[in-house]
Amino acid sequence: MAGTVDVVIVGAGPYGLGLAAHLSRDGVEHRIFGQPMSAWSSMSPGMFLKSFAHATNIHVPRAHLTLPEYCRERNLEDYEPVPIAAFAQYGRWVQEQLVPNVEPVNVTEVRRQGDSFAVTIEGGETLVARRVVVAIGLSYFAHMPGVLSQLPCDLASHTAAHGDFSRFRGADVTVIGAGQSALQAAALLHEHGASVRLLARRPVTWNTRTFKDIRRGFRERLRHPNSIVGPGRRNWVMEHAPTLVHHLPVEKRRQLTDSHLGPTGAWWLRDRVEGRVPIRTGVSIIAASPERGGLRVTTNSPDRAEREFHTDRIIAGTGYRVDVGQIAFLHPDIVAGVRQTHGAPALSDHFESSVNGLYFVGPSSAASFGPLFRFVAGSYYAVPTLARHLSQRSAVHASPWPGNARKMRGT
Repeated sequence: MAGTVDVVIVGAGPYGLGLAAHLSRDGVEHRIFGQPMSAWSSMSPGMFLKSFAHATNIHVPRAHLTLPEYCRERNLEDYEPVPIAAFAQYGRWVQEQLVPNVEPVNVTEVRRQGDSFAVTIEGGETLVARRVVVAIGLSYFAHMPGVLSQLPCDLASHTAAHGDFSRFRGADVTVIGAGQSALQAAALLHEHGASVRLLARRPVTWNTRTFKDIRRGFRERLRHPNSIVGPGRRNWVMEHAPTLVHHLPVEKRRQLTDSHLGPTGAWWLRDRVEGRVPIRTGVSIIAASPERGGLRVTTNSPDRAEREFHTDRIIAGTGYRVDVGQIAFLHPDIVAGVRQTHGAPALSDHFESSVNGLYFVGPSSAASFGPLFRFVAGSYYAVPTLARHLSQRSAVHASPWPGNARKMRGT
């Protein structure tokens, strides 16, 4: 063993970096592991944030380190759409300023050791941590429909696997999905010279352009108050009172999380897709098999008509499904001890799981706190809340799980 530490943070994206900055300010001993902003840095040039710049700050305890300010100083778009590459650069800049202690290696295992955790990192070093925070984002949770999941990855893959679409120039590519990831992939494939079609079960919908609040009249702002995820009373409540969502009955919270802020395309993407990429909606893939270096695909539609076609490649923009069992570095005994809500961890009001001392933030917490936490904007509540809790308990051992049971939601 290489020693002990109070808190280990697994993941160096927006949630992990923000939490580490707060713990450093509060004097809480911690180590943070992961390549800073790795998922964002790997995304294809030409991709943009769907969210507003002011809703995509890394929540740190220092003023003037916001994404809009970073962009304005560099003559970049500071409202929308902001290039994802600019956000990744901003995140690394924040890390250099406030979290220089990031260790750019992966955690390979977290397992129980008495009342603490044994954390092993690449290279074989193992340390003991009293508490562990899982802040991994969506990297483990890419969802492939069952009919595609058994195909070779060079024939069918998820949008998350692609950071460079130029390699598909001249290829026939079928994109699956109706959300931002699928639509943005279709646009980039078309712009890089691929022959593209988009298939979706549901209609493709587009967000309307959202003007800054100062451009709207008082009555409009009162009826549809602005929030970090756009105008609307429900959005405003999720931003300002996220604990209300946390205390909803399980099924109502699940319905809200699954249906609100769902798959749509950004207004600024529409002209890059409509009229350029053929779109078929109401379509499901019912079979796909390798054929002549590509795939023979069978689809059906509401009229039950089946159609077949050949394509070189399928790229699925079919979203993400949180599943604790997919987090490879968590020992099976830990996974078995995490109470779950449809695969996601059921969390207390301070983001602790049923495994004493194990916490989840980011998209993994959305099943317990609502759809806001699928986005960077959820860190505005999660990071200070968890940092305060960890700081208060840094000198004492965490209470056993039964004592926290009444605070849990989703069980």
